[in-house]
Amino acid sequence: MGLAVAHKKGWLPDKDWTAIQRLVPIPCVDLLLTRRLPGGGLDVGLILREAPLEGQRWCLVGGRVLLNESSREAIKRQIFETLGRGVRCILPRKPEPLLVAEYFSVKRPRSLFDPRQHAIALTFSVEVKGTMKAQGEALDFRWFDSQSLLPSASFGFGQKKVVQECIRRLLDLN
Repeated sequence: MGLAVAHKKGWLPDKDWTAIQRLVPIPCVDLLLTRRLPGGGLDVGLILREAPLEGQRWCLVGGRVLLNESSREAIKRQIFETLGRGVRCILPRKPEPLLVAEYFSVKRPRSLFDPRQHAIALTFSVEVKGTMKAQGEALDFRWFDSQSLLPSASFGFGQKKVVQECIRRLLDLN
């Protein structure tokens, strides 16, 4: 299969991208945005977006990693594309994923589902500050108390499981 020349650095034409999504797992970053509260509480930031086959649902910020893009660069790009340049990311020099999540393009018992692709998502916890302005795929952005999340049906791609596991791991680190 010959690939057309990318029209934007790191991006493929839609036809080529669709073909690749059908053939190989796609590496992604998923981002659990966090803010620490006085007294030790933790809020998590989620975006409202269209989730294929589900309608509007709350999700992690995230998306694919581009060719030769570091995890740190992918994290910042995803945040800026989704929430604007008014966001400040507090990241270590070499971020480490908190969780690895796998999304299948076919429904499987007890698995995450994304009908567009089989994706391997490195899930990072990212503390953010500044002004979040929903843009791109994000229809809205909100902070949620980590101890009283929305029902599972409010999350896209089955991501409540991912969010809960990340919160559990973050609290175990402290």
